[in-house]
Amino acid sequence: MKPQPGRPRFPEDEKRQPWLPLLLEIQHLTDRGVTAAIKADGRKLACGRGCAVCCRAQADIPVYPLELMGIAWYATEKLTGELRERVRGQLQRHRDLDACPFLVDEACAIHPLRPMACRQFNVFTTVCAAGEDAFHTRRGDVLNPDAKLKNEALREMLRHHNIKDGRERRRLVETGEIHRLAQSLREMRWETLATRMTAG
Repeated sequence: MKPQPGRPRFPEDEKRQPWLPLLLEIQHLTDRGVTAAIKADGRKLACGRGCAVCCRAQADIPVYPLELMGIAWYATEKLTGELRERVRGQLQRHRDLDACPFLVDEACAIHPLRPMACRQFNVFTTVCAAGEDAFHTRRGDVLNPDAKLKNEALREMLRHHNIKDGRERRRLVETGEIHRLAQSLREMRWETLATRMTAG
């Protein structure tokens, strides 16, 4: 297993976007939880670059408002050239696609800013078959992220919603109420982002 990379840094952007450092810290916590769970399990991941079955098979990927801000920022300010144009075109016609609109050449175009759900979905043993959602077909091969770090990341997410009380943040995570904030990535109105990318 490769060592876990450190938290991504975008120093100038983090100065301009006050919400971005929080999102990057949340994603780093999430990645640490995934790494800890992989180490604890001891099996080798089947997932790898070019394996994008989950980007096609999973139609209900939850994404939180802060994550949406990160995706929009990354798409409009960091994607360039042909990749930007391909993503913009896919966002415009996303309702006709059989995959996540950010999937380009079997890789995630927004990989550094991908949502928690994508970061946490990892499969052991065997690469997923075309159309397979391993969460339902072989749950035992799907990674269970480190619960402590996963919940810490979710509690931090609530800071974006101005919930400062630690006990209240803990309650909202433990009861699952935080998930009411999430929307389905595949059902978003991505045409709006495509327009912003055109203007940029």
